[in-house]
Amino acid sequence: MSVSDHRRPEQPTSSRLRPALTPISLLLVLLVFYLLVQIRLIVFLLFFAVLFATVIERPVLRLEARGIPRAMGILTVYAAILAGLVGLALLFVPLLTQEAREFSEEAPVIIDDLAASWRTSDNQFLAKTGYRLLTQLKFRLENPPPPTGGTAIGFLTGVGAAIFGAVATFVIGFYYLMEKNLIKRLILAQLVPETQERVNSIWNDVESKVGGWMRGQLILCVIIGLAAGTFYGLIGIKFWLLLAVFAGVTEIVPIIGPWIGGIPAVALALLDSWQKAIAVAVFLMILQLIENSILVPRVMKGAIGLSPLTVFLAVLAGTEFMGPIGALLAIPFAAALQVIVVDYLRLRRERFALERQPDAPGSPSSSWRTVLTQFLGESDTPRQHTPADPSEQPPMAEQVRPPDRGPVVRP
Repeated sequence: MSVSDHRRPEQPTSSRLRPALTPISLLLVLLVFYLLVQIRLIVFLLFFAVLFATVIERPVLRLEARGIPRAMGILTVYAAILAGLVGLALLFVPLLTQEAREFSEEAPVIIDDLAASWRTSDNQFLAKTGYRLLTQLKFRLENPPPPTGGTAIGFLTGVGAAIFGAVATFVIGFYYLMEKNLIKRLILAQLVPETQERVNSIWNDVESKVGGWMRGQLILCVIIGLAAGTFYGLIGIKFWLLLAVFAGVTEIVPIIGPWIGGIPAVALALLDSWQKAIAVAVFLMILQLIENSILVPRVMKGAIGLSPLTVFLAVLAGTEFMGPIGALLAIPFAAALQVIVVDYLRLRRERFALERQPDAPGSPSSSWRTVLTQFLGESDTPRQHTPADPSEQPPMAEQVRPPDRGPVVRP
C-alpha cells in the first residue's frame, strides 16, 4: 500500500468554508449586541425612518415614472405631507382646544353628579368603592400638582426630542430613498450569487408588504375616525370631536386599539342616558364587523397577513419594550420576521427534497405543514422576484449571460 493511500479523504469545499464559532467571534457578537442596546434609541429612530420611507416610496416611484427626478419627488411628497398636517392643525386644533377646555371645566361637575348617584345606589360596590374612587379622581382634577422646575425641563426636553425625531426621520428617509439601490447592491455584493437572489427577493417582499400594511392602516384610521365622529355628533354626545380623534388614533393598534377607542365614548354616553350608551355600543360592534369583513379585505389587499395571536403577542411585547410607540412598530417588525421565517421554511423544504417526494394528503407531515402555512399567512408556492423599484438592477444571480457560441472562425 502506497503512502498516498493513507491520506485522509479531502473534505468538501462547503465544509472547509463553513465558519466556526470561535471565542473571538462570540466576543464580537456580544460587543455588537451591547452597543446596539446602548444606542437603542438611535436604532429605533433609524427603524422608524426606514419604515416611513417605505410608506412613501410608492408615490415617489409614481412621480419618478412621470419624469420627475427622485429627489424632487421626495421633496414633493414631503411638502404634501406637511401641507396636510398644517391644514388639519388649522382646522381641528381650535375645535379640539375648545373641547378640551370645556371638558376640563365640566369634568368635576360630571364626576360629582355621578358620585352622588353612586353613593345612594343599592350596589355596595358602587356605593363604597366606586364613590371613593370618584372622590379621589375629583380631588386630583381640582387640585393638580404645582409645576416644578423638573416638570418644565421634562416638558421642554420632550418637545425638543419630538422635533428632533421628526426632522431626523425626514432626513434619514430622504437619504435612504436616494441611496437605497446603492445600499442594496453593496449588501448583495457581499453574498454568494446563489444567496443574492433570495435575499433580494426577501428584501423586496418585506418592503412591499410592510409598506402596504402601514398605508392601509393609516387609511383605516381616517375612515374609522370620520365614521365615529359623524355618529357621535348625530346622537349628540358631548366632546364628540375628541372622541373621534381618539378613535382614529387608537385604530392604528390592531385588535385592542378599536375597543380602547370606544370605551370613553360609551362612558360619556352613559352619563346622558343608558339608551345612548347602548346605541354607541351597538354602533361600535357594527363598525368592527364592517371593518373586519369589508374594509380590511379591500384596504389591506396585498398587505401581509398575521394571525390574531401573533398580532396580540407582538403588540404586548412592543408595549412592554417601548410603550405605545413600541406597540405600533411591533407589527411591521413581526411582519418582516414572518417573511423571513416563511422563506426559511420554504428553503428547508426544498433542501430536503420534499417537493420531489410529496407526502400523502392525509399524512401527519403534510397536515403539520398546512397548519403552519396557514398560521404564517403565506402559500407554499415559491416566491418570484418582483422588484419594488423599477430602477433597481437585478441581482447578479438573475442577470442573463449571453450564450457561449464558441470561437469565432474568420475566413
